Amino acid sequence: MCAAKRVSAESTAPAAKLAAATLGAVVVGLVAISGTAATMVARAVVTPPRRRKDPVRLLRVDRQAGTVTLARTPETAAPGHYSLVFAAETGRANVGAVVDESERTVTRRYWGEQGAQLERVRSVRLASAPQLWVRDLDLPWRWVDVQTPLGAMPAWLIPAAHASDSWAIHVHGRGAVMTEPLRAVPLFRGRGWNSLVVSYRNDALAPPSPDGKFGLGATEWRDVESAMDWAAERGAKRIILVGWSMGGGTVVQASLNARHRELVAGIFLESPALSWRSILRYQGRAMRLPRAVTALGVWLIGSPLARPLLGLEAPIPLAELEIPNRLEELRVPILLFHSSADTVVPVDASREVARRRPDLVTYREFERALHTRLWNVDSGRWERSLDEWLATF
Repeated sequence: MCAAKRVSAESTAPAAKLAAATLGAVVVGLVAISGTAATMVARAVVTPPRRRKDPVRLLRVDRQAGTVTLARTPETAAPGHYSLVFAAETGRANVGAVVDESERTVTRRYWGEQGAQLERVRSVRLASAPQLWVRDLDLPWRWVDVQTPLGAMPAWLIPAAHASDSWAIHVHGRGAVMTEPLRAVPLFRGRGWNSLVVSYRNDALAPPSPDGKFGLGATEWRDVESAMDWAAERGAKRIILVGWSMGGGTVVQASLNARHRELVAGIFLESPALSWRSILRYQGRAMRLPRAVTALGVWLIGSPLARPLLGLEAPIPLAELEIPNRLEELRVPILLFHSSADTVVPVDASREVARRRPDLVTYREFERALHTRLWNVDSGRWERSLDEWLATF
């Protein structure tokens, strides 16, 4: 090799090494960033919220016109009847029809103000349940404690009008509260069913799980099982399991695994989480995350790294929570409500379950309603469909 070629090769070698090292550092950095993002996403899914927020700005109260003006969000602009909750849950009002709106504001009818005064607050929360508390049902009720392996879980018992051995166990969704399922209770009572509205691990009033994390239904069904035991000890001969959102997937797991699963006569599902993999992929797209980040987050939840990275006591068996893959195990009638406008739990899994098990599933799809807000948009159809289904038992 001539001297000129030797000099050229010797001069380019350090540059090539530097480029390779730089590329390697970039790749390592991207992998680290993706891993961090995936861990954050997975951790957010399994971590219960520590406090409820009032995320909507209240801009004006017009008592003479009976209206409130709110900052525009998908929730405040949605049609229907909701509860306005404010002042750290000490005040509430009903809100109804939209009477005026702009690009930034929504003005709605309001009535039934209780507790703290609206003029004294600057932010509110729009709740889907029309009841703020069980007493708002105007029905007899009492507190009871359901004993579980983690301790006593508070519940509301709303008895049927007459002695009955038929029970409905109502289970709210992820991060929601016990008022969420109350919309269904009067219809069950009218058809002769006792209602037990339960709490479960990591609720504000209930004992935490050992890791303080959601199990996405894989652990919570044990608390539903305890509620079924409680009802059976008090003479229940048949049980309808009612589940909202994550509570929907939870009660399906209970129907498949609980000690007294032979007592389950039916299941009512409202906006249910039947496929966590599809939910997480959907939410990943909504947040514009790279597919690889979402896929890694889903994998982490069920992997051996779930304990050190996410704080879970054990990995969550997501495959067992995929109800579309377990349809042959379903054995009781199911009433299933979901909305095509749901932006939290996509409707696809519910459609698939209904399509593949028409022998068991009565499916009612709603439009325009956001997650668990189907009653709010069309209470007449919601109540009529549930009552007709209950009449078949």
